[in-house]
Amino acid sequence: MKSRTPRNTSVRWKKWPLLGLCVFLFSLVILLTASFNDLDKAERDEKSKRGKAINHYMTTPTKIIMPTEDEYGELTTTQNEAADKIADEPQKPLFPKNKKTNDKKLPSGYIHWNEPQSLLSNPDNPGEKGIPVRIMANESSVIQKAYKEYGFNQYVSDKISLHRSIPDIRPISCHFRGYQWKLPKVSVVIIFHNEGWSTLLRTVHSVLDRSPKQLLHEIVLCDDFSEKEHLKEKLQRYVELQPKLKLIRTKEREGLIRARMIGADHSTGDVLLFLDSHCEVNAGWLPPLLSEIEKDYRTVVCPIIDVIDHRTFHYSAGHTWTRGTFSWRFDYKERSISAEQYLTRKDEADPVPSPVMAGGLFAISRKFWEELGKYDPSMYVWGGEQYEISFKLWMCGGRMFNIPCSRVGHVYRDKVPYKSNKLNAALINFKRVAEVWMDGFKDFLYHYREDIGAQDHGDVSERLQLRKNLKCKDFEWYLSNVVNDTLRTRYEPNRAFGKIKSVSTNQCINFNKRSKRKNWPLVITECGEDETDKDFLIYWTYIFELRYGLTELCMEGDSQKPTQVYVEHCHETQGNQAFLFDVMTSQIVHRETNTCLQAPSKDAQEKTISLVKCDSTNKAQKWDMSLREIMGPVPQWAKVADNFYKKYKGVKHWKVERGSL
Repeated sequence: MKSRTPRNTSVRWKKWPLLGLCVFLFSLVILLTASFNDLDKAERDEKSKRGKAINHYMTTPTKIIMPTEDEYGELTTTQNEAADKIADEPQKPLFPKNKKTNDKKLPSGYIHWNEPQSLLSNPDNPGEKGIPVRIMANESSVIQKAYKEYGFNQYVSDKISLHRSIPDIRPISCHFRGYQWKLPKVSVVIIFHNEGWSTLLRTVHSVLDRSPKQLLHEIVLCDDFSEKEHLKEKLQRYVELQPKLKLIRTKEREGLIRARMIGADHSTGDVLLFLDSHCEVNAGWLPPLLSEIEKDYRTVVCPIIDVIDHRTFHYSAGHTWTRGTFSWRFDYKERSISAEQYLTRKDEADPVPSPVMAGGLFAISRKFWEELGKYDPSMYVWGGEQYEISFKLWMCGGRMFNIPCSRVGHVYRDKVPYKSNKLNAALINFKRVAEVWMDGFKDFLYHYREDIGAQDHGDVSERLQLRKNLKCKDFEWYLSNVVNDTLRTRYEPNRAFGKIKSVSTNQCINFNKRSKRKNWPLVITECGEDETDKDFLIYWTYIFELRYGLTELCMEGDSQKPTQVYVEHCHETQGNQAFLFDVMTSQIVHRETNTCLQAPSKDAQEKTISLVKCDSTNKAQKWDMSLREIMGPVPQWAKVADNFYKKYKGVKHWKVERGSL
């Protein structure tokens, strides 16, 4: 019998610790994987809840009906049909799921701020989700009374909840943007005079409902000497129940400008945010504004202004990528950013630099507000304050942006229901702005608006000293660096002005003969007796517009319907509003379509002018341009424009433009 060789037990037992370590590591991996799966599931559940909460208050943006200018303010059955259509539509998410975007890591110090929402008590309440309120035929008399008293349909406003829901129509990327965790606290200042109860309190509650509590320091309500009973003891008792509300009253009628300064003086927040008394702020509106101010205290920011219809209180989207500017009549205008500027933007939600604010809604740090000298205290009531603050903030080291991620709905009144005790208040304000901030360019304003130049503007020595102390740049710098691509060449003198008469009918182009049709076609009528009759006074500008007098109305050809000629608001980009005069054939040529203006026959029922293929032998296409100053000398008031272009555009610009006829 053979003996067995004993096993090496020491080697066998040495392998057990290594095997145990492997089992331990494998178990640990399984446990960690399960934990991460649980965390990921919890995160997805939380995001799902947030998504449902947001979607609960949204309608599809493409279904929001924006009224046209002609339809705006008209009571039609179409509005009621639109209300039914929007109300019956199922709720859909505004933005698609995008895990890659949503999970994008934020920079250090940035967070996703909570976006409070109004509680939707009953989705069937009038005006919920921003839909238009139905108006019945038997309500016309009470609606007319409301318009006369408040300038908008206060009767419909009173039907709507103070906490109503409105559509969240921000750009998609706004929902995933983060902002600094440490932002300044804000005092919201709201000025009112004889405001309706529901519009005022809906403004207040929209701010309370949709603002992070950590950021909202207070709401200061400044009563500018109201006379309505509901704004006295009743409002006082209401305010006392709201811890963040403060009510102050002026001792006499101050006007918007001075009342805002009084309200700001009674506030204590780091940032001043001015709102009108008939607004509704939208979801996530506050952090995007404060974020830019936190980066630089000399930054002034404006929310995008959405439109609340003054008749039905329908909430619809305003223009997102536009900038404020002005004309040389001091008309506030908005210009879309150019295609080149749009393509260079990294994100649709990036702030948009704006030369001029609309004036009603903006935020500014208290420090910068005081450095700039607040508003001019010698300006009356309202009008011109947006130009003063816009000019000086840019010229004195600041900058201004429109913020696409911050949206506020605003009711534009059909008409202002009260009058100022100060005659020509806005004209005086305009002249004070011009005398302090516009240097020699003020003469362009006075040329277009002689009524402004004729005003007694008072003493401006203190404001001029303020400008000197702040070491502000001149207005020429502002024109060439800030407003250059929005104002364009309007400060050049006109080529000519006067009447335009048809050779075939001996009748004149009449801009002011309005039509009942939806579009406003250009017509021809008997010429006025006076050579300067305002209905026939046409300016041929240096950017080839045929402009009605000193207004903002221009002749426009339709490239899609090349036979049509309309009167439209001047967009100052030439294009379909550029017309040339052929001195050899006496034809007026539409530059974009290369067609010619043709007059109707004298006995034609339709007196509209058309654009047709040019025919130099057709007498109906020949026009007597009874215009003065064609190729004439440069007017004295415009000499500074010549110097400006020689410096910034080159001498060639002026000569080529003047020689192009």
